[in-house]
Amino acid sequence: MSATRITLGELEAGENDAIVFEAIKSAFGTPDSLGIIAIQLPSDHVYHAQRKHLLELAPRIASLPAEVKASLEHPQSNYSFGWSHGKEIMESGPDTGKGSYYAQINPRAPSELTAEFTAKYPSYGYPNVWPAAQQLGGESLEHAFLGLGRTMADIGVVLARRLDAYLKAKTLGRSDVASFSGALSSPTNCHKGRLLYYFPQTEAESDAVAAAWCGLHLDHSMLTVLTRAITDPSVLDPADKSGLYIQLPSDTQSQNLTNAGNKKDQSVKDEPRFVRVAIPEDCVAIQIGEAATYASNGLLRATPHLVKGSSRSNVARSTFACFLQPDSEFDLGAGKTFGAFSEEILALHYEQQ
Repeated sequence: MSATRITLGELEAGENDAIVFEAIKSAFGTPDSLGIIAIQLPSDHVYHAQRKHLLELAPRIASLPAEVKASLEHPQSNYSFGWSHGKEIMESGPDTGKGSYYAQINPRAPSELTAEFTAKYPSYGYPNVWPAAQQLGGESLEHAFLGLGRTMADIGVVLARRLDAYLKAKTLGRSDVASFSGALSSPTNCHKGRLLYYFPQTEAESDAVAAAWCGLHLDHSMLTVLTRAITDPSVLDPADKSGLYIQLPSDTQSQNLTNAGNKKDQSVKDEPRFVRVAIPEDCVAIQIGEAATYASNGLLRATPHLVKGSSRSNVARSTFACFLQPDSEFDLGAGKTFGAFSEEILALHYEQQ
């Protein structure tokens, strides 16, 4: 199934609200929306080269010596900086199917990282952690990671401006709906990048992981900007069903999935239904996160999703997500800040560590 699609030029021009608003409504604004939009980029956009460069580094990081990867782990932030593998807790237990590398896209100045801030928001209160270039054959992970992350964040802010216009029209300028572009353009935003490497599985393992490489969850960001994955081998069997799956909104409501731990109502026995969503080669995709659902008073809908593993053996997958997030003190309503909300979610995901 294809995501709702629009060009970056159409979003930037702002000349035809009808086209843009219809795309936003289709992607995010109805009970049947999948909560994702694909933004087509020009063929000469810098994103394409940046994506290829960074994603090709993912397997190299995953294959670093164990002692090097251990030195890049950051448990004091709930693994919200640097490398981790098997630390995140999903519904089925520790997630060992993927390796993860987190960094702040706009690192805070050392003067901002006070002991008080770090104690309150450990997921955001540390400097980034990077491997030395010589450990990656002279490649700078920092340069590649932050370059792609900032490009994707800029695209996300373009969409955020159009979301603001859509919500203003939808609510007749109601004051209780936040400005997305204002929140995400703040110099103290909490944007996080996450480079992901899904390990190839043996034939015996592939049956077990085909259900999910990454368990069912809601993103807690405002917006999540996603690349199309790179796989190894690059061309998969047409029968391969790996990739991004989104739970149908009608089943989301019946399953009562919320991000209070991303746990389902166990009294519900009906099997949820999912649709596979492919990201076109010339597009980035943007999903709505739960913070946006709060900030829009439910007018924009986040949807639960998972990444399904390959039923074929020895298939690896590399991808990158840029989580666009407001300042840690951004008010989500009901007296809860974004920082407090995200710390609650991350603590649940790493509760057994």
